[in-house]
Amino acid sequence: MKEISDEENYPHLLSLIWHIGGAETYWFHRANHDIAPKFSIESFEDIRRKLEQNTEGIKRVIETCSKDQLQIIPPSVEGGPSVAWCLLRTYQHGLYHTGQISKIRHIIDAPIIADTPDTWSPAVDAIIELLLELWNNH
Repeated sequence: MKEISDEENYPHLLSLIWHIGGAETYWFHRANHDIAPKFSIESFEDIRRKLEQNTEGIKRVIETCSKDQLQIIPPSVEGGPSVAWCLLRTYQHGLYHTGQISKIRHIIDAPIIADTPDTWSPAVDAIIELLLELWNNH
């Protein structure tokens, strides 16, 4: 709970988690796919539940979207943003801020969360595996 910014509502790591969750709902909403209600954090217990709701909503959208939506089309191009672009953008954004959280935890000498030596590679590779599965199954 060490303060890391001067943000009024969330002056700690929760501000980054709120931002990550909010970005997930934002980009999919921009693509006319509401994955979950606007992201908010009411309590610590609420965090995992809300992020899981976002994940389930993203899965639902991916499983039901048309094949053309599995092509990466940025927002600036007609038909964009596509579902694939939203997924990739959301994932990259989440990894970026997860790196920030990891660095901040290191700076404040927070205890280690996982005892596995490499948690980064499985997280990064997961999106590649998901996109390949989607393209092969659609």
